[in-house]
Amino acid sequence: MTGKESRARAEARVRRSLRPRWSGQDAPFLRRTLPAPSILLIAPIQKTGASDTNVVGGNKVTTDEQVREFGARGFEVDVIDTSGSVTNLPAWKIRAHRLARFLRVAWGAARKLWRSDVAFLIIGSSSALSLASFLWAVCKIARRPLVLRVVGGDMMLDYLGYGALARWLADRTWMRSSLVYVETQYLHRGFDNRDNFKWLPGTRGVEAPARTGRGRVEKLIFVARLVMDKGLAEALEACRHLPENCHLNVFGPGMSDTDFSLFEGHPRATYGGVLDPAEIPGVLGEHDLLVYPSYYRSEGYPGAILEAFQCGLPVVAARTGGVSELVEHEESGLLVEPRSAAEVESAIKRLLDEPDLYRRLCEGAKRRGDQFRSADWYDRVAADLHSLCRKQIPPGRQAKRP
Repeated sequence: MTGKESRARAEARVRRSLRPRWSGQDAPFLRRTLPAPSILLIAPIQKTGASDTNVVGGNKVTTDEQVREFGARGFEVDVIDTSGSVTNLPAWKIRAHRLARFLRVAWGAARKLWRSDVAFLIIGSSSALSLASFLWAVCKIARRPLVLRVVGGDMMLDYLGYGALARWLADRTWMRSSLVYVETQYLHRGFDNRDNFKWLPGTRGVEAPARTGRGRVEKLIFVARLVMDKGLAEALEACRHLPENCHLNVFGPGMSDTDFSLFEGHPRATYGGVLDPAEIPGVLGEHDLLVYPSYYRSEGYPGAILEAFQCGLPVVAARTGGVSELVEHEESGLLVEPRSAAEVESAIKRLLDEPDLYRRLCEGAKRRGDQFRSADWYDRVAADLHSLCRKQIPPGRQAKRP
């Protein structure tokens, strides 16, 4: 062997020794010293300035939270936006925009996935069969793990509603993703025969503003997209005959089925327009009770309730979907039957008549909200993602552990 060849081999050994190594085997989550693991996050992004044409939804708020929490844990995050640019359109235009969005997201994922360690898709179950199945195939080709976060509480209904061919496709594609996070415990139990399914509830990290300290119910708030299935009509009707010192403030973007005539001449309610997500905690702090009688089909752990809890506001909510898991009846709020304005009114009046119960619910709401703060839950997600990334390193690049 010549001296030149010896020097080349020595230099190669030095280069190998400088390759990224995994460390922290017993730490809360594994991490590489160099470089940071990279995530291709495929999710809806909230544009600046909420409005009726730039609708704020729970998925978009979740995306913002996830980018922030992943960045705080050392991940490099590249985002492909799956949100639509318009809303409240005729049905044919909505279908055309959805097709264009699918093609845009599919091309972006196919182009960027090769530079990422893992793909992470935030999606509703109604869209999973198309987009998630396609991404599963792309990830298989690219040899990258795919992680799904299925938001909402209607995944079981959608799955059971599939035809034989659709269920066959789901079982063999996206439901075999490396990890599938579902939002409710009901869904986790329903798919408990699948080892890749985990429970990841909706979370928030709200800094609670100073409360006014009234200790009684006067200012009520309803905040949501004004889809009628969110219980807007029931909330307005329930507040119509409350005492004069009680008032309901309604916030949220109007949707195609919103009936704004319900506000005309209403003695106890006012529409306050659309709030930017950053404004919501401060506005919640000015109120005493969240009214959320939603019977929306895909209700999981609503962000409005989580944020209200973390601000110390109890809730009067309909017993539906994941809400019945999140809200502990007579501990953090009061649950009523869906579509019943009379029961909503009765629950509010009960809190007016029982101030001790109201104060106890305020304490319970704060305690319950703290159970769903983002930090602890994203530590668990980070551990899962680091484990997946570690498995993707080719054997020749893995460093021996001491």
